[in-house]
Amino acid sequence: MFTIPVLDIKSDPLDALLAVVGYRLSMLADSDNEDVKALFADRNVTIEFASTESDIARSFRFDNGQFSQQSGHAKAADLTITFKDSMTGVKLLTKGSLPAFMTAVQEGKLSIEGDYSLMMWFNKLAKHIVPAVPEECKPYLQKAKPYAYKAQKFAEHWVGFAKHKLGK
Repeated sequence: MFTIPVLDIKSDPLDALLAVVGYRLSMLADSDNEDVKALFADRNVTIEFASTESDIARSFRFDNGQFSQQSGHAKAADLTITFKDSMTGVKLLTKGSLPAFMTAVQEGKLSIEGDYSLMMWFNKLAKHIVPAVPEECKPYLQKAKPYAYKAQKFAEHWVGFAKHKLGK
C-alpha cells in the first residue's frame, strides 16, 4: 500500500472513502446550510474510523462549528468505529444504514467503542454528505450501474492477478 503524500491518503479503499467524506464534511462546515450548522454547533467531539486488518485509521474532529480530519489514530476519540476489514467498512459506509451497522456489530464485522449517541448524531449529519441526485439524472445512473459492476469485477480480477504475481 502506498500513500499519496500531498493529500495524506493511503491507497486503501476505506481510507480513500473516509478522506472524501472528510473533504465533504469540511465543505459542509463552511456552508450556509442552517440544518448542517445546527448539527455542527456546540459539538466538541472526535470520531475515529479504523480497520483492524489493514491498520487504516482516520479521525474526524468537530469543534464548535469547525471541522478537521487527520490520517491515523486519534489521541482521544469520543467514538471509535473499527471495521474488521476495509471492504466491510466501505460497504457499510456507502450503504448508510444505521440498522446495517447494528447488524454488523452483532455479526462481529465491526466494533464500536465510546459514546453511542454520537452514532445517531453522525447518522443525521451523514444524510447531508451525499447531495441529492436530480431526478433527470437518475435514468442515466441506472444505465451506468451494469458498467460500473463490470468495471469492478475487471479491477478485482487484475488486483488478484497482481497480488498473485507479486506473492502478496
